[in-house]
Amino acid sequence: MFDEDDSDLAENQEFDRALSAGTEALSQGNPADARVALEKALRYKPRNQRARNLLGLSLFKIGELARAEEIYRSLIEDHPSDPTLRVNLGLVFLKQSASADAVRCFETALDLAPDHQKAQNYLGLALAQKGELARAREWFLKAGNDAMADRMAQALQQSPIRAVAESASEALASEQPFTPAIEEKASGKKGDTLETAKPASPARPPDRASWVATTPGTAAAPPVAPEVARTARGTVVANAPEPSEPPATSPAEAEPSSTPPPSMSQYTSAKRLAVPDPAGGFAIGRSEVLIHVRGDMLTRLDGLVASWGSVTMRPELKRFRGKATDKPFGEGPRRMLRASGEGRYVIAREGRCFTALELDDEAAYFREEVLFAFEESILFENGRVPSKSGADLHLVHLRGRGRLLLVSHGIPQAVDVHKGEALRIPMDQLVGWHGPLIQPRLVSMVEEAPELGVAIELAGEGRALLDVPHGR
Repeated sequence: MFDEDDSDLAENQEFDRALSAGTEALSQGNPADARVALEKALRYKPRNQRARNLLGLSLFKIGELARAEEIYRSLIEDHPSDPTLRVNLGLVFLKQSASADAVRCFETALDLAPDHQKAQNYLGLALAQKGELARAREWFLKAGNDAMADRMAQALQQSPIRAVAESASEALASEQPFTPAIEEKASGKKGDTLETAKPASPARPPDRASWVATTPGTAAAPPVAPEVARTARGTVVANAPEPSEPPATSPAEAEPSSTPPPSMSQYTSAKRLAVPDPAGGFAIGRSEVLIHVRGDMLTRLDGLVASWGSVTMRPELKRFRGKATDKPFGEGPRRMLRASGEGRYVIAREGRCFTALELDDEAAYFREEVLFAFEESILFENGRVPSKSGADLHLVHLRGRGRLLLVSHGIPQAVDVHKGEALRIPMDQLVGWHGPLIQPRLVSMVEEAPELGVAIELAGEGRALLDVPHGR
């Protein structure tokens, strides 16, 4: 989705790449690498909520709690009605054994969202650490955490009250009482930003909460002071719950809310489609792409979400040797159209990778399927590379000045074409090439096994672009 601090197209792409790298590093258990990538992302969009939230989590994981606290405080200033940010700040305090501050954060979160089950559970833990075991038991019961509620009841009956207050921190100091949310296996639904810890005890009926801080069913032990670690950054409580990655923007990943549904006017005010300032050309967001038409532009419309303005559309025909032919440019829903007038189109990315480029009075060739849109100032001709067996390769030759938009499975990667050393690329992975001396031809990947597919062979000097799907 587009952010209010979107700048130019290049910065938007750099931000997306850095945010993606930070998210991936965090999911792979590399918070230090995630921190570097997310700090880079924030140089492009300093106020982006998701990047800041992820950076706070990265700092939490590597023990820089003061900076994590600073980030969550600033997020709360910008988004005071978001209960999840209060919970995340409370977990920073809980890690520092600042239970009174943690209690205030969780209580404020529950003022904003009374049914926030994770805040209820963490409030119980903070109250137990603070020594208020009776109140802690009430909140554990509200959260559905019967094991901790029973433990609070046993501790109240069998231990001196001051010692019991100290032993409540055992839930934080025990050996891995839960699995951090970022390391949990994916499930059918995710929380809004925090994950409830998983049980270390025998399974209970499925309708009960499953978070267990210590193994239940044992007699109350003599109180034990919380295990703390003294580091260069101060004293911290070991194994405290931690903030988790912010929620994905996909509606399918959102956790069903137990709060009353909003009114129609409330929902339509809050859930506005974020569209960048129409400065012209293309803007690529996290889930949508904006195409702004001023004058004439050639574009496809597959994935159209919405449009504004006064624009007429007509199907475009292929061109050869400077003249229009009678053959359509593209087929079916992916047919190329000529848009004339002034208006905006929002296209859903739908898992596709969009890349915007600018031609600077140069020539380039692109596989027809990957060319999504281009400005009318760019001249084009259609062509093909014939195949002795199988389908021909259909190309578009572009030249002149202007912007163009490519669509592919992954981020296009460049590779050099050297004189005297032909480059072969599987045909369906070709994006395009540039260089005046390149000569293309289609060849079998293996001469004696044509069933293995066809490759495009490029000979000469220049550079080719490859479509490398994510994960390869």
